[in-house]
Amino acid sequence: MGALEKAIISVRDPDPQKDTEIKQVKVLFNPEKYSLEKSAAWEEKGKKKTLEFVGISRKSFSIELFYDTYEAGTDVRVYTNEIVQLMDPTVEYKGKKVPPVCLFSWGGFNFRGIVEKVTQNFSLFLNSGIPVRAVLTVGFKQFNYPTEQARGNPPGDPTKIRVVKDGETLNAIAAREYGDPSLWRVIADANKERIANPRVLSAGTSLIIPALT
Repeated sequence: MGALEKAIISVRDPDPQKDTEIKQVKVLFNPEKYSLEKSAAWEEKGKKKTLEFVGISRKSFSIELFYDTYEAGTDVRVYTNEIVQLMDPTVEYKGKKVPPVCLFSWGGFNFRGIVEKVTQNFSLFLNSGIPVRAVLTVGFKQFNYPTEQARGNPPGDPTKIRVVKDGETLNAIAAREYGDPSLWRVIADANKERIANPRVLSAGTSLIIPALT
């Protein structure tokens, strides 16, 4: 049995030309559950008020994170505050301060978004009143780079097609598309019928480059 894979929250550079990792926020324990929400937008048109489809809204992602520092006897807010601060405009982008772009990764699942809501519940305290146990419910809203939105795909589904060049690897493509070569499996999973061997790509092959959901 292999080592336990840990959930990761990676803070990314909001510049689409970089999309590199700025830092990682520690998740002490893997989540027991998470949820995804995606909805369609409809509007009433004309005198007959006919419903007309106008697009797909950005996906929302919610997760519960558990923190416990009782044995260490330290303040659990050292960790929970890191999550709360992800809502603060602390990253410089085009001369303005913006909230960090976060990539949550675990078990092959990836969601890139902005933290828009955090609910903290503290349930265990030291005699001094310092909290040592907490459950955080964290809500993310999907983030797309302008280059993805410009592809003409519906909001929240910026899938694109890329033609493999001679000598290219999945790691190199993942690095260019996502800023992280370790995300090559996201592309491989989306192209199981197109790729016979993930280690060897044939020039001219059209690959689906899915959005990080």
